[in-house]
Amino acid sequence: MRAVVGAVEDDGGVGDAEFIQFGQQPADGSVEIDLGTQDLGTATRTMVAMVAAETFGLGINQIKIGLGDSRFPVSGASGGSTTIGGVSVSTRKAAVNALGKIFDLLAPIMNVPADQLEAVDGRIQQKGNPSKSMTWLQACAKLGTQTISDVGENARRSGEREGLVNQGASGIQMADVSVDIETGVVKINRIVAVQDCGLVVNPKTAESQVFGACIMSCCAALMEERVMDQTLGRVMNADMEFYKLAGIADIGEILVHMDITPEHDKKGIIGLGEPPAIGGVAAIANAVANAIGVRVPMVPLSPKRVLGALSNRRMA
Repeated sequence: MRAVVGAVEDDGGVGDAEFIQFGQQPADGSVEIDLGTQDLGTATRTMVAMVAAETFGLGINQIKIGLGDSRFPVSGASGGSTTIGGVSVSTRKAAVNALGKIFDLLAPIMNVPADQLEAVDGRIQQKGNPSKSMTWLQACAKLGTQTISDVGENARRSGEREGLVNQGASGIQMADVSVDIETGVVKINRIVAVQDCGLVVNPKTAESQVFGACIMSCCAALMEERVMDQTLGRVMNADMEFYKLAGIADIGEILVHMDITPEHDKKGIIGLGEPPAIGGVAAIANAVANAIGVRVPMVPLSPKRVLGALSNRRMA
Protein backbone atom coordinates (compact mmCIF):
# COMPACT_ATOMS: atom_id res chain seq x y z
CA MET A 1 0.00 0.00 0.00
CA ARG A 2 1.14 3.49 -0.76
CA ALA A 3 -0.59 6.38 0.96
CA VAL A 4 -0.83 9.67 -0.87
CA VAL A 5 -1.25 12.65 1.42
CA GLY A 6 -1.78 16.32 0.51
CA ALA A 7 -1.74 19.19 3.00
CA VAL A 8 -3.20 22.66 2.86
CA GLU A 9 -1.46 25.12 5.18
CA ASP A 10 -2.45 28.67 5.86
CA ASP A 11 -2.16 31.21 8.64
CA GLY A 12 -5.72 30.96 9.58
CA GLY A 13 -8.76 29.35 8.31
CA VAL A 14 -11.20 26.60 8.96
CA GLY A 15 -11.28 25.82 5.24
CA ASP A 16 -7.71 24.55 5.19
CA ALA A 17 -7.61 20.79 4.72
CA GLU A 18 -5.47 17.86 3.82
CA PHE A 19 -6.41 14.97 1.57
CA ILE A 20 -5.14 11.50 2.27
CA GLN A 21 -5.67 8.47 0.08
CA PHE A 22 -4.81 4.81 0.41
CA GLY A 23 -4.99 2.02 -2.12
CA GLN A 24 -4.70 1.39 -5.85
CA GLN A 25 -0.93 1.22 -5.45
CA PRO A 26 1.55 -1.62 -4.87
CA ALA A 27 1.26 -3.02 -1.35
CA ASP A 28 4.75 -1.97 -0.23
CA GLY A 29 3.65 -0.32 3.03
CA SER A 30 5.16 3.06 2.21
CA VAL A 31 3.48 6.38 2.89
CA GLU A 32 3.82 9.28 0.46
CA ILE A 33 2.86 12.81 1.45
CA ASP A 34 2.50 15.48 -1.22
CA LEU A 35 1.64 19.08 -0.39
CA GLY A 36 1.84 22.38 -2.20
CA THR A 37 4.04 24.19 0.28
CA GLN A 38 7.77 24.93 0.39
CA ASP A 39 10.64 24.21 2.74
CA LEU A 40 12.20 27.60 3.55
CA GLY A 41 14.83 26.16 5.85
CA THR A 42 12.30 25.64 8.64
CA ALA A 43 12.46 21.81 8.45
CA THR A 44 9.04 21.47 6.81
CA ARG A 45 9.90 18.10 5.29
CA THR A 46 11.16 16.78 8.60
CA MET A 47 8.11 17.98 10.52
CA VAL A 48 5.58 16.50 8.10
CA ALA A 49 7.43 13.18 8.06
CA MET A 50 7.65 13.08 11.86
CA VAL A 51 3.95 13.78 12.38
CA ALA A 52 2.89 11.19 9.80
CA ALA A 53 5.35 8.58 11.07
CA GLU A 54 4.18 8.95 14.66
CA THR A 55 0.52 8.76 13.63
CA PHE A 56 0.97 5.59 11.57
CA GLY A 57 3.41 4.00 14.01
CA LEU A 58 6.12 3.84 11.35
CA GLY A 59 9.74 4.87 11.05
CA ILE A 60 10.42 8.30 9.58
CA ASN A 61 12.37 6.62 6.75
CA GLN A 62 9.09 5.03 5.58
CA ILE A 63 7.54 8.43 4.87
CA LYS A 64 8.14 10.00 1.46
CA ILE A 65 7.63 13.77 1.15
CA GLY A 66 6.81 15.77 -1.97
CA LEU A 67 6.64 19.58 -1.80
CA GLY A 68 6.18 22.57 -4.06
CA ASP A 69 4.45 21.12 -7.11
CA SER A 70 1.34 22.64 -8.66
CA ARG A 71 -0.10 19.15 -9.02
CA PHE A 72 -0.30 18.87 -5.25
CA PRO A 73 -3.18 20.28 -3.15
CA VAL A 74 -3.07 24.06 -2.90
CA SER A 75 -1.28 25.40 0.17
CA GLY A 76 -1.29 28.78 1.85
CA ALA A 77 1.61 31.19 2.14
CA SER A 78 4.77 29.82 3.74
CA GLY A 79 6.55 31.70 6.49
CA GLY A 80 8.83 31.01 9.38
CA SER A 81 6.02 31.19 11.93
CA THR A 82 3.01 29.90 9.99
CA THR A 83 4.15 26.82 8.11
CA ILE A 84 4.70 24.46 11.05
CA GLY A 85 1.18 24.81 12.42
CA GLY A 86 -0.53 24.37 9.07
CA VAL A 87 1.36 21.34 7.83
CA SER A 88 1.45 19.62 11.23
CA VAL A 89 -2.26 20.01 11.89
CA SER A 90 -3.45 18.97 8.44
CA THR A 91 -1.03 16.03 8.31
CA ARG A 92 -2.05 14.82 11.75
CA LYS A 93 -5.81 15.13 11.21
CA ALA A 94 -5.85 13.54 7.76
CA ALA A 95 -3.64 10.69 8.94
CA VAL A 96 -5.77 10.07 12.04
CA ASN A 97 -8.97 10.06 9.99
CA ALA A 98 -7.55 7.68 7.38
CA LEU A 99 -6.10 5.42 10.05
CA GLY A 100 -9.56 5.23 11.61
CA LYS A 101 -10.92 3.90 8.33
CA ILE A 102 -8.16 1.30 8.21
CA PHE A 103 -9.13 0.23 11.72
CA ASP A 104 -12.76 -0.06 10.59
CA LEU A 105 -11.71 -2.35 7.76
CA LEU A 106 -9.41 -4.51 9.91
CA ALA A 107 -11.70 -4.76 12.95
CA PRO A 108 -13.81 -7.70 11.67
CA ILE A 109 -10.72 -9.42 10.29
CA MET A 110 -8.88 -9.20 13.63
CA ASN A 111 -12.08 -9.68 15.67
CA VAL A 112 -11.25 -6.53 17.66
CA PRO A 113 -13.45 -3.41 17.91
CA ALA A 114 -12.07 -0.60 15.75
CA ASP A 115 -11.76 1.74 18.74
CA GLN A 116 -9.53 -0.85 20.43
CA LEU A 117 -6.93 -0.90 17.64
CA GLU A 118 -3.73 1.14 17.51
CA ALA A 119 -0.81 1.63 15.14
CA VAL A 120 2.52 1.26 16.90
CA ASP A 121 6.03 0.07 16.04
CA GLY A 122 5.11 -0.93 12.50
CA ARG A 123 2.10 -3.00 13.54
CA ILE A 124 -1.66 -2.73 13.87
CA GLN A 125 -2.59 -4.30 17.19
CA GLN A 126 -5.15 -4.49 19.92
CA LYS A 127 -4.39 -1.75 22.42
CA GLY A 128 -1.98 -3.05 25.02
CA ASN A 129 -1.92 -6.55 23.46
CA PRO A 130 0.94 -6.98 20.96
CA SER A 131 0.17 -10.68 20.70
CA LYS A 132 -3.01 -9.85 18.78
CA SER A 133 -1.61 -7.90 15.86
CA MET A 134 -0.48 -7.88 12.26
CA THR A 135 2.37 -6.05 10.61
CA TRP A 136 1.75 -2.78 8.77
CA LEU A 137 2.51 -4.52 5.48
CA GLN A 138 0.03 -7.31 6.24
CA ALA A 139 -2.58 -4.70 7.09
CA CYS A 140 -1.94 -2.87 3.83
CA ALA A 141 -2.30 -6.09 1.88
CA LYS A 142 -5.84 -6.46 3.27
CA LEU A 143 -6.84 -3.28 1.42
CA GLY A 144 -6.40 -4.88 -1.96
CA THR A 145 -7.09 -2.32 -4.69
CA GLN A 146 -9.69 -0.30 -2.85
CA THR A 147 -9.10 3.34 -1.97
CA ILE A 148 -9.35 4.85 1.50
CA SER A 149 -9.44 8.65 1.56
CA ASP A 150 -10.27 11.38 4.01
CA VAL A 151 -9.87 15.10 4.66
CA GLY A 152 -8.23 16.73 7.66
CA GLU A 153 -9.14 20.30 8.50
CA ASN A 154 -6.65 22.87 9.75
CA ALA A 155 -8.58 24.81 12.40
CA ARG A 156 -7.31 27.14 15.07
CA ARG A 157 -8.29 26.83 18.71
CA SER A 158 -11.18 29.24 19.03
CA GLY A 159 -14.53 28.96 20.74
CA GLU A 160 -16.01 25.52 20.26
CA ARG A 161 -13.50 24.59 17.56
CA GLU A 162 -10.65 22.66 19.13
CA GLY A 163 -7.81 22.86 16.63
CA LEU A 164 -4.15 22.01 17.18
CA VAL A 165 -2.55 25.29 16.12
CA ASN A 166 -2.52 28.48 18.13
CA GLN A 167 -0.96 31.94 18.42
CA GLY A 168 0.95 33.73 21.12
CA ALA A 169 4.65 32.84 20.99
CA SER A 170 6.56 34.40 23.84
CA GLY A 171 10.13 34.53 25.04
CA ILE A 172 12.91 36.63 26.43
CA GLN A 173 16.38 37.47 25.14
CA MET A 174 19.25 38.75 27.29
CA ALA A 175 22.54 40.15 26.05
CA ASP A 176 25.95 40.57 27.68
CA VAL A 177 28.13 43.06 25.76
CA SER A 178 31.39 44.95 26.05
CA VAL A 179 31.86 48.43 24.57
CA ASP A 180 35.22 49.99 23.73
CA ILE A 181 34.64 53.67 24.51
CA GLU A 182 37.76 54.67 22.58
CA THR A 183 36.75 53.05 19.28
CA GLY A 184 33.00 52.67 19.73
CA VAL A 185 33.17 48.95 18.87
CA VAL A 186 30.51 46.76 20.49
CA LYS A 187 31.40 43.16 21.26
CA ILE A 188 28.70 40.62 22.06
CA ASN A 189 29.90 38.26 24.74
CA ARG A 190 26.77 36.19 25.22
CA ILE A 191 23.11 36.04 24.23
CA VAL A 192 20.61 33.96 26.19
CA ALA A 193 17.22 33.15 24.65
CA VAL A 194 14.36 31.46 26.52
CA GLN A 195 11.44 30.60 24.24
CA ASP A 196 7.93 29.25 24.72
CA CYS A 197 6.24 28.23 21.48
CA GLY A 198 3.59 25.86 22.76
CA LEU A 199 3.72 22.25 21.62
CA VAL A 200 7.17 21.61 20.13
CA VAL A 201 7.12 19.04 17.32
CA ASN A 202 10.90 18.60 17.19
CA PRO A 203 13.01 20.19 19.98
CA LYS A 204 16.24 20.03 17.98
CA THR A 205 14.94 21.92 14.93
CA ALA A 206 12.99 24.36 17.14
CA GLU A 207 16.17 25.13 19.06
CA SER A 208 18.01 25.59 15.77
CA GLN A 209 15.40 28.18 14.74
CA VAL A 210 16.14 30.19 17.89
CA PHE A 211 19.90 29.99 17.31
CA GLY A 212 19.36 31.38 13.82
CA ALA A 213 17.13 34.14 15.17
CA CYS A 214 19.78 35.18 17.70
CA ILE A 215 22.35 35.42 14.90
CA MET A 216 19.92 37.62 12.97
CA SER A 217 19.58 39.80 16.07
CA CYS A 218 23.34 40.28 16.21
CA CYS A 219 23.47 41.24 12.54
CA ALA A 220 20.58 43.69 12.83
CA ALA A 221 21.87 45.27 16.04
CA LEU A 222 25.48 45.80 14.98
CA MET A 223 25.89 45.78 11.21
CA GLU A 224 22.95 45.48 8.85
CA GLU A 225 21.88 48.83 7.40
CA ARG A 226 20.08 49.57 4.16
CA VAL A 227 21.15 52.88 2.62
CA MET A 228 18.50 54.39 0.36
CA ASP A 229 18.64 57.11 -2.28
CA GLN A 230 15.98 59.43 -0.86
CA THR A 231 15.13 60.81 -4.31
CA LEU A 232 15.08 57.71 -6.48
CA GLY A 233 14.25 55.12 -3.82
CA ARG A 234 17.15 52.91 -4.87
CA VAL A 235 19.16 50.80 -2.47
CA MET A 236 22.69 52.20 -2.55
CA ASN A 237 24.47 49.34 -0.80
CA ALA A 238 22.83 46.33 -2.41
CA ASP A 239 25.88 44.08 -2.26
CA MET A 240 27.86 42.23 0.39
CA GLU A 241 30.78 44.67 0.18
CA PHE A 242 28.83 47.52 1.77
CA TYR A 243 25.88 45.71 3.36
CA LYS A 244 27.69 44.09 6.27
CA LEU A 245 26.76 40.87 8.03
CA ALA A 246 28.15 39.51 11.27
CA GLY A 247 30.64 36.67 11.16
CA ILE A 248 31.26 33.97 13.75
CA ALA A 249 33.76 36.16 15.63
CA ASP A 250 31.13 38.93 15.94
CA ILE A 251 28.39 36.83 17.50
CA GLY A 252 29.77 35.46 20.75
CA GLU A 253 28.20 32.64 22.77
CA ILE A 254 24.52 31.81 22.26
CA LEU A 255 22.55 29.90 24.88
CA VAL A 256 19.06 28.65 23.98
CA HIS A 257 16.50 27.19 26.34
CA MET A 258 13.20 25.85 24.97
CA ASP A 259 10.66 26.16 27.76
CA ILE A 260 8.93 22.82 27.18
CA THR A 261 6.36 22.01 29.86
CA PRO A 262 2.98 20.19 29.89
CA GLU A 263 1.32 23.54 30.52
CA HIS A 264 2.80 25.01 27.36
CA ASP A 265 2.11 21.84 25.35
CA LYS A 266 -1.60 22.35 25.99
CA LYS A 267 -1.49 25.59 24.01
CA GLY A 268 -1.02 23.67 20.78
CA ILE A 269 1.49 24.36 18.02
CA ILE A 270 2.64 27.99 17.86
CA GLY A 271 4.90 29.52 15.21
CA LEU A 272 8.51 30.23 16.15
CA GLY A 273 10.48 31.66 13.22
CA GLU A 274 10.37 35.42 13.67
CA PRO A 275 9.68 36.18 17.37
CA PRO A 276 13.17 35.37 18.74
CA ALA A 277 14.79 37.55 16.07
CA ILE A 278 13.16 40.76 17.31
CA GLY A 279 13.77 40.83 21.05
CA GLY A 280 17.50 40.23 20.68
CA VAL A 281 18.00 43.56 18.90
CA ALA A 282 16.42 45.44 21.80
CA ALA A 283 18.36 43.35 24.34
CA ILE A 284 21.67 44.25 22.70
CA ALA A 285 20.74 47.94 22.43
CA ASN A 286 19.68 48.00 26.09
CA ALA A 287 22.90 46.28 27.16
CA VAL A 288 24.96 48.89 25.30
CA ALA A 289 22.96 51.69 26.95
CA ASN A 290 23.59 50.16 30.37
CA ALA A 291 27.30 49.83 29.59
CA ILE A 292 27.96 53.40 28.42
CA GLY A 293 25.27 55.26 30.35
CA VAL A 294 23.55 56.74 27.30
CA ARG A 295 21.26 55.31 24.64
CA VAL A 296 22.41 55.05 21.03
CA PRO A 297 19.28 56.36 19.23
CA MET A 298 19.18 53.93 16.30
CA VAL A 299 20.53 50.66 15.00
CA PRO A 300 22.84 49.37 13.81
CA LEU A 301 25.03 50.32 16.75
CA SER A 302 27.99 51.27 14.57
CA PRO A 303 31.18 52.64 16.13
CA LYS A 304 30.33 56.06 14.69
CA ARG A 305 26.93 56.12 16.38
CA VAL A 306 28.27 54.81 19.68
CA LEU A 307 30.98 57.47 19.73
CA GLY A 308 28.40 60.10 18.78
CA ALA A 309 26.20 59.08 21.72
CA LEU A 310 29.20 59.20 24.06
CA SER A 311 30.15 62.63 22.74
CA ASN A 312 26.64 63.95 23.35
CA ARG A 313 26.72 62.56 26.89
CA ARG A 314 29.99 64.35 27.63
CA MET A 315 28.63 67.64 26.30
CA ALA A 316 25.39 67.38 28.30
